[in-house]
This record gives sequence, C-alpha cells and structure tokens, in this order.
Amino acid sequence: MSKMFVCKMCGHIEFDNAPDRCSVCGAPKNQFQEDADAVMPSGKEGKEKHVPVIVVTDSCGLIPDDCRDIHVKVGSVPHPMADDHWIMWIDVYVNNAYSSRYLMTPQNIQPAVGLHLKTGKTGTLTIIGHCNKHGSWKSDASI
Repeated sequence: MSKMFVCKMCGHIEFDNAPDRCSVCGAPKNQFQEDADAVMPSGKEGKEKHVPVIVVTDSCGLIPDDCRDIHVKVGSVPHPMADDHWIMWIDVYVNNAYSSRYLMTPQNIQPAVGLHLKTGKTGTLTIIGHCNKHGSWKSDASI
C-alpha cells in the first residue's frame, strides 16, 4: 500500500509523497504528516455505512462524446446526515493523483456525488469519504 500523508489544516490525504502545497487548502509541505492509519481498513466495524460504493458507467448523458458517468455513495447502507454525525466531504483521485473534493453539510445533502470523468482516463479511481465521527474510508474502482 502507498504511504499516506495528511494535511493537518484540512484533512486532505496525499499518496506516496507530501506535496509542496496542499491541493485543497494551500498549506505548505511542513503541514503534512505521514499517517499509515489515515484511512480506516475496509474490514473494520461500521464499513456498511462508511466505505464508498462506486458505480462506473460506459457513457455520460450530459457530455456524450468524451465522458463517463461515475456514481458514488458513501456506504452500502445509507450514512446518516445529521447535525452531530455526517459525511463532511468526498475526495476523488485518479491513479493516486488528487482530482477534486465535494464538501457537504448535513442539512440538505445526501452523502453521494455524480462525477463526469473524461473517457481517456484509465487506471484506478479512488474515493475517500470523511465522516466527522469515524474518519476517512476508501474505496477503489478500475476505470
């Protein structure tokens, strides 16, 4: 497994090496700390509500010529989105390179996102969902 480095400012996770600047908050490299336990093991209790579920499609209804739809939900059982317990964000990586973060609030949002991935991308899609109570959980899918 890759080394993981966590930004102490925003919780962003980088694989293999700490970057010069955080892709999410801009914090300098010295704000990253190596953490082998940055994501919970997929066999840990509570996985049903925390491990992201990824569905990769072969086409896209929005951008038909150069796109694949990716559907992500946190948990095979719906995760609560309550004021005291919710998914704070979902981070997206392609081949261990950070692509985007989707921030969430518990009031009106379900812990799910739809992505539009360029069709030329191949390799591994990694999704990390972060629960305010139970930390970060990871799932991978081939693209």
